[in-house]
Amino acid sequence: MELLLSSQQCFFIAIVGFGLIGFIRGWRREVISLAFALTAVLFLLLNGGSALAQIVFIKLPVAFQYFFGSGSPQKPPSPSAQQTLIVTLVAFVLIVVIGYMVGNRAFPAKGNALSPADRLLGILPGLVTGYFLITYISNTFARNPVISVGVGTPSQDVLTNYVPLLFVVAIVVVIAGLIASRAKKGGAPAKK
Repeated sequence: MELLLSSQQCFFIAIVGFGLIGFIRGWRREVISLAFALTAVLFLLLNGGSALAQIVFIKLPVAFQYFFGSGSPQKPPSPSAQQTLIVTLVAFVLIVVIGYMVGNRAFPAKGNALSPADRLLGILPGLVTGYFLITYISNTFARNPVISVGVGTPSQDVLTNYVPLLFVVAIVVVIAGLIASRAKKGGAPAKK
């Protein structure tokens, strides 16, 4: 018996996973993670990956030859498509992981001190983070035939068809978060 998932189903499962991560971490941490994830996507979309590959595979070897070698440094060949892709993916993962670590450091968990409103509102930046990360990764694998994965990458139509659904979920999450925060304020006894 085989369990085959379409690219739409994989995309939906990943988005739900990011929403769950946002629920667990709370909105404050997820907003910081979202900022780092969007920075990573923007940086790499503006050819930051190829610039980093140039630094790693051309500039650093030339600098090492200059400082530690003898004679004039030889310029290495330009990085290949595989090297550029690997540097891009490593930089992407590092920036996202640093974002999660900074979010955890900036807002440490004090026990389970997150209110229901914090958790519910965390779903929203989690969904947005997941959407942008999955969109970037799927576009990277779709454009680059160097690495093939066993999961079909969703087409751009699939990605854009989920945007209205994400907006509906965002509205529901904000309303639920506001109701949860209001219920917490109203349910506490007044201090004298």
